Amino acid sequence: MGRAGFSATFKGFYLGPKSDAVEILNRRFPELGLIEPECHEMSWIDSVVFFSGLGVNSTMSDLKDRALRRRGFFKAKSDYVRARISKRDLKTAFDLLAVEPKAYLIMDPYGGAMSRIKSGDLPFPHRDGNLYSIQYMIEWTVEDEGRGKEYMEWLRGLYELMGEMVSRGPRAAYVNYLDLDLGVTGNGNDARVWGEKYYLGNYDRLVRAKMAIDPDNVFNNP
Repeated sequence: MGRAGFSATFKGFYLGPKSDAVEILNRRFPELGLIEPECHEMSWIDSVVFFSGLGVNSTMSDLKDRALRRRGFFKAKSDYVRARISKRDLKTAFDLLAVEPKAYLIMDPYGGAMSRIKSGDLPFPHRDGNLYSIQYMIEWTVEDEGRGKEYMEWLRGLYELMGEMVSRGPRAAYVNYLDLDLGVTGNGNDARVWGEKYYLGNYDRLVRAKMAIDPDNVFNNP
């Protein structure tokens, strides 16, 4: 802690030629002044490597390497934003974020084709009305292992700060950003505490489906 300042990185993925992507982005966001040499055109599987975080010289073969390249730790939490957050509120969050260089936010925009599917049509319910999701992350190394509790408490403080700016009733969460703070596997209404945050109104239907398909609980949530 102690280093002030932060930076922003924007990543995007477009299915189609880069000339089309540049035209669309310059029409919607002319202030970017995007040019074709700033875009990389590649196959879909190469894009998986690109977004994997393995490094710029990685190949498709590296995706099959199950060995950890470096051991480390992280804590993650998530939110959904359904209404515009004011600049003042964002500044409050960013001021806190700026003093912890090991932490960052990932904001994934929603909309488009996702919004054309009704919330109850598929298990994933976070559809129309969501502007974007937020993943709160903090990472630390083996050398910093003794400060793990401190880092996790810091992230929980940021999550608490954001409470009035995000979805409510319930405060929703993204299931692939598993957050044990929300609760762990239980029976019946115990699991509802975290289950409805991940699945909203689909929770009861999913419970009935699991009881019919997986009565022995082979597949389970931590």
